[in-house]
Amino acid sequence: MLDLMQHIAVRCAPARAVLIGLAVVGAVTAGVSLVAFEAANGDLVLMPALVVLLWAVLAIVFIDLFTHVPKAPEAGEVRWHGLIRRLSRSLYWLLAMGFLMLGLIAVDVSFSIAREWLDDRTPSQPENG
Repeated sequence: MLDLMQHIAVRCAPARAVLIGLAVVGAVTAGVSLVAFEAANGDLVLMPALVVLLWAVLAIVFIDLFTHVPKAPEAGEVRWHGLIRRLSRSLYWLLAMGFLMLGLIAVDVSFSIAREWLDDRTPSQPENG
């Protein structure tokens, strides 16, 4: 799994500059929407900007973290070098599990933000009273 994550990170590495740009645009847009708009109108801009910012930052961290994963120890390797490689790969396994959990949390947060955004955009029905 670490090798697959490394392969994906290496393949996505050229998009890192674009992702940094998206993160900056999301952060600036979120900041402007907090300052320049009224609460109701600002939320219509703020929520998508936060989702873009969240996923751009997660993608940048993924690329930076998993581009250089230590190789698995080889069979004829010196004991200390093999032990160090196993320990460093174990640390990467922990990071990978944490990152996968963080990704699931980000999916949940994105759905919650999208649900709130769609509820804000839905016109309210007048009450009969």
